[in-house]
This record gives sequence, C-alpha cells and structure tokens, in this order.
Amino acid sequence: MSTATRFPEIRDQLNINNGTFGTYLSLGAIGGVISFILVGHLVHSIGVKPIVSFSATGLFLSIGLVPHIQKPIYWLVLSILTAFFWVSFHIANNAQAIHRQEEVGELILPKLHGLWSLGALITSILAIAITPYVTLAWHIDVVVIAMWALTMYGIFKSTPYFIKKNEEADAFPNLSPIGIAKTFKFQPVIVIAMVLAMQTEFSIQDWSAIYVKDSLKMSASTSIWGYAVFISAMIILRFNAKRMAAKWSERELITKLPILGGVGFAVCISLGTWLSETNRILGFIVALVGFALAGFGSSILAPTIFAISFRKTSLPSSVVVAQLGLTQTIATFIAKVIIAWVAQATSVTVALMIPALMLLATTKFSHLGKDTKD
Repeated sequence: MSTATRFPEIRDQLNINNGTFGTYLSLGAIGGVISFILVGHLVHSIGVKPIVSFSATGLFLSIGLVPHIQKPIYWLVLSILTAFFWVSFHIANNAQAIHRQEEVGELILPKLHGLWSLGALITSILAIAITPYVTLAWHIDVVVIAMWALTMYGIFKSTPYFIKKNEEADAFPNLSPIGIAKTFKFQPVIVIAMVLAMQTEFSIQDWSAIYVKDSLKMSASTSIWGYAVFISAMIILRFNAKRMAAKWSERELITKLPILGGVGFAVCISLGTWLSETNRILGFIVALVGFALAGFGSSILAPTIFAISFRKTSLPSSVVVAQLGLTQTIATFIAKVIIAWVAQATSVTVALMIPALMLLATTKFSHLGKDTKD
C-alpha cells in the first residue's frame, strides 16, 4: 500500500497519462490470473508456509524496485510480478483464515480483513507524515525491508498453526491443466456480486490520491488523506462485524450498506469537486465525507460474499479462494481499464462515479445472504 499512496509521483516519474497509467496498473492482473490458476492447488498440495514465505519475499522485492525505474515497460513487468506474489500471499492467507475460522467456530474473517485495513491505514498515515520530507525511494525501500523482516518473524511464530500438506480432504493428484480445469467450478452470480462490491475499494486505492491532487488541487501529502479516511471507515465496521451480524442478517446488510456507500460517495465526490473550484478546503472536506461513506458501505461486503461462496461448494478453502479470485480478477481488469480511460477522456471525478454505481448495484444480490441473524 506504500506505492498506492504515492501513485501521483510514480505516474509523473514514468511520464505517462492517466489512461496509460491505469491500463498498465490493470495489466498487473496477468500475474494475478497466473497465480489464481496455480497457487490454490499448490497451497493444498504443499501447505501454507512455503507459499507465504516465497510470495512475501517476492512481493517485497518487486515493490522495492518500483521507485528505481523510469521506463513504463519495466513498471508493467513489476506490476505483473507484484500481482502474482500478492495474489499468492492472498490465497494462502485467506485459506488459512477460513481453516482457522472453522476450527474455532467464530466469525473471524471480517476481523482479519479489518487487520489488513488497519495495516493500510498505518501505511497511509506514515505516508502523510513523511511524504514532504522523504523521497519515494527512501520511503518504499525502508518500508519493504522492515515489513519483510516482520513478516518472516510472523511466519516463524505461526508455523504450528499453518495448514499442512493435504490436511484438507479430496487432495488433487496433480497440477496438470486438465486436472485443474476439471476441478473448476464457476460461480457467476457470486463473481458478479464480488466485483460490484469490491470495485470501490480497488478504485479508491488506485485513484484517490490522483483525484485529490488533480481534481481538488491539494498537495502531494494531503492527497493521501482520501484513502486514509476510506480505510478508517472500513476498519470501524470490519471490527464490529460480529455485532452487526447479531443485529442484521446478511441479506439486510447487503441491502443497506451499498446504498449508504454508493449514493454517499457519488454525491460527495461530485459536490467536493464542484465546491473546490471556489473553496478548496471545503471541497476537500466534503470529498473526505464521501470517502468515509464509501468505506462504511463496502466494509464487510467482501468477507460476507466470501463466506457465502464457501457455503456453496465442497472444494477446499484454498481452491475456492483461487477460483473465485481468478474469475473476479478478469472481470475487475475490464472494469479497471474502462475506469482508467474514462478518467483520461473526462476526469477522475467522472470515472469514480462508475465504482459508486457498481457498489449501489450490489444490493441486487442481497438474496444470496442468509435472512437470519447470527
């Protein structure tokens, strides 16, 4: 997330426009697709620890190289590698989380997603504090070295709890293309719901800093606040997921939250851009309200839809995460490219209306959730 907070600088360093930047960023999905095809089965076959160790090392190395390149084609290669390692880490971690949730019999997946959001928030706050004083290279390199060391320590301490080789049932005999294809179970309705629910998060991650800097004309360090507020709002609800599940059913949450987030984000972002023409600070404050509402609205949708997908299949958790992620990544790639070129042809403000409408459309899938409270 350190690079996401400084995307305007990376874009300017590469000397490319918003459309090209967004397209290259989206093409990183190639690495994600490769990982989604292979890694779910590898986690199942060799266990979690080798995957998280290898993917974490590759992830931090590829991110650490980003500040040191000026050619867009090199950045594209690094984006593909970063996506491959990140998705591998994502598959292994979520498979472990689901496995652990079943062991303890408690709803922990939203809290774990909340911990990820907390890490992103801390990263954003750090970026806000040091961006005026520290170069992009020093910022990213120091962060990735420190995080790699802490991640390796975390892996070492977690070793006794990791899923071991073939611990889950129905082990796959091989990783051949035909063998993988035979196990693939497409869940189109779940995929569409997931893409609609998560596009706001992806778009704010990619475009919030550029929106604040280019549309609201704020400084580089101030531009990071949009993402920080969005993540803070997500954290609040993700850590209160259990309390919300006791008050509202999944069906009610998937109905109410997207309306709050989609309408609030669209209105506040549009109003913030308009107000900033005469009063930058007021426009910025209104836009921050929009980012907060978007965070509330999309907060627990992803883990909730994940949980729904696991209930609808008998496949191992690692394979479910990978197969759902594969189809979601392809659909998200298309959405990201469209958003990037709408931003280039019109403005980032107009482009951000697309994820707002997608979040609002998530309400159409509320029937997937349970109508009983936990």
